[in-house]
Amino acid sequence: MPMTAAAECRPPEGWLANPGTSIPMLPALAQRLLQVVGNPDVSVMQIAQIVAKDPVLAGRLLGLANSAYCAAMRSISTVTEAIVRVGTSGVRNLAVSVCFNSKMYDPNIYGRHGRLLVDHAIGTAYLARLTAEHVRLPADEAFLYGLLHDIGKLVVRKLAFDWNRRTGTSIAESEIEAAIDEHHAEFGAYTLRRWHLPQTLDEPVLCHHDHRRAVRDRRTAAVACVANRLSHRYGFGCDPDACNILGDAASRELGLDDAWLAQTDAYAPGLYEVARKLVDAKA
Repeated sequence: MPMTAAAECRPPEGWLANPGTSIPMLPALAQRLLQVVGNPDVSVMQIAQIVAKDPVLAGRLLGLANSAYCAAMRSISTVTEAIVRVGTSGVRNLAVSVCFNSKMYDPNIYGRHGRLLVDHAIGTAYLARLTAEHVRLPADEAFLYGLLHDIGKLVVRKLAFDWNRRTGTSIAESEIEAAIDEHHAEFGAYTLRRWHLPQTLDEPVLCHHDHRRAVRDRRTAAVACVANRLSHRYGFGCDPDACNILGDAASRELGLDDAWLAQTDAYAPGLYEVARKLVDAKA
């Protein structure tokens, strides 16, 4: 049977039950952008009218369009020009990034983990894009599943917070960490369904620790695995882990080599710092 969030997510009893109640809702603006960007007949002007309603998003979009990431040769100053330069998928990804980022700063819910998980998500998103481009897979889609691959961890932490608020009983950190290890991938895929994101994102999120579990597309899942491991290698939102990237099964699946890794090692840290500034809700 194809691996879907509905098939995989079997919430246990107790505080981990009903994960849907702890999934943050996307703002109306992001939902509207996701709808219109998926329409092949939508015009740049229609997208610009939506983006212009949110000054923060419009500012981030202009920053992205004028950044070195877009290889900007000429400065632009209008939202419409920025959309043309970044592309409609790029606008969608930026909108989800900004919304995702802005919701994860409540220290009462996430403590220090929110900031770290956001940093890790941003780093993994750009690494997934780089990896997908190298192996000729859809890069904008890779950015999105890289960004959202660990969102299930935030759902688990919100479930623990909600349980404490509802019952007055705190969940031990060791129990939360164990639940994250066991359930975060399936809770992440479940979240994508609740947000009505493209179903092609489900499998990379669900299988980002083992691409061999993928049923539909092992190479796409392998990109998610490699991007996650690279993000740990560089310490993006976590302690650096000197893991053997090229010895991993996902890297072999994609045919990655020493030259690719050397180039990524040189390029990724600078890209990460630029990316954080572009989407940081506190910038």
